[in-house]
Amino acid sequence: MRLRVRYYQDSTPADEECRESAFIRRELDMELPANRTALVLVDMWNVHFIRSWIERAERISREFVIPAIDAAREAGLAIIHAPCPEVAMQYPDHLPSIPPAPPPPALGPDWPPREFRARSGEYAAYRGPRDQPPGIATHWDKVKGDLSMSPLADVRPDDTVVATGRELHHVLADRGICHTVYAGFAANWCLMGRDYGIRAMSRYGYHMVVLRDCTTGVEFPDTLDDGLVTELVIREVEQQYGFSASNADFMAACRA
Repeated sequence: MRLRVRYYQDSTPADEECRESAFIRRELDMELPANRTALVLVDMWNVHFIRSWIERAERISREFVIPAIDAAREAGLAIIHAPCPEVAMQYPDHLPSIPPAPPPPALGPDWPPREFRARSGEYAAYRGPRDQPPGIATHWDKVKGDLSMSPLADVRPDDTVVATGRELHHVLADRGICHTVYAGFAANWCLMGRDYGIRAMSRYGYHMVVLRDCTTGVEFPDTLDDGLVTELVIREVEQQYGFSASNADFMAACRA
């Protein structure tokens, strides 16, 4: 696959002073062997407690993610679903079999105290923002019992479903895959932050490309119209972790 990718160059040519105002995006063509490349689909859910966001994610799934999946299948790329542990357990026949994890090393003193880490008892006042009033449980508890994979995802017999980053790493290693193309949701939460997300998996040394049309972040009232949160996530990937590609370029590369 010859894929046009984009990155953010936080530097300047040797004969130019390095100033932030001179940083630019650049593009190049990369050769990705199809048999060493996987499309990783992150947290493609059927419900969410943020109604406006799940509506946007469903539209993006229909218009961009599903065509990208179809193109990847035709090109022979591995399809790996990473939908969170609770949802992955709903697909036992697709889960990989991996060796048990070794016991964790001793971490020294048990500190902070267990009750403090749990924000319980006398430490309840320090609960995180999601647990402060009114708390996300107000809406999340109404839908979490129905949480599953989006019906648009279409998990097929040859697909793999993983629950953790450790499982994803074992699957990629077992198949000799070094290149990961990411799509899914939410850009600033799970796509980046899960243990199978971009930040965590970059530590293994995988080459990463995010399909920038195939994701969206959870925005704020003042960023909703221009999608600034999503844009900043794409820039973070392009600057620190890998590259991005458009859906059009990805599908063209798959067809070619």
